[in-house]
Amino acid sequence: FAAAQPGLLAPAGRELAEFVHAHDACHVLFGLGTRIDEEALADTWTLLATDMSLRRYTGFLRHPELAALFASTGAWPLLTGTLRALPRIARVLWRTRRMPTRWPFWGYAEHLDTPLAALRRRYAIRVV
Repeated sequence: FAAAQPGLLAPAGRELAEFVHAHDACHVLFGLGTRIDEEALADTWTLLATDMSLRRYTGFLRHPELAALFASTGAWPLLTGTLRALPRIARVLWRTRRMPTRWPFWGYAEHLDTPLAALRRRYAIRVV
């Protein structure tokens, strides 16, 4: 995913790099791009459909490299992108309730050889 998206964050620290790779895997699994509204959807899917906790996720979002990325994007684009995503966020809320089990946020690598369609069937994921 990252190779196809030049200019994306290439984090320096190992823990942050692992977080970014797992987050990128969520983008692929849940059928999302990298626009701001899709980032809002990725956050929603991650918090409701994976085993990632809110506390740990927000801790990563406060990391200086990610905070700088948010600051460079600007508050207005982040707000309008999130507002644009609200109708699809509502659909995500509904669809996560149908999942039989949560996606293993940190365990994504063990699924890299499994076809995407099979993973979506196993976890009952319907892309919005």
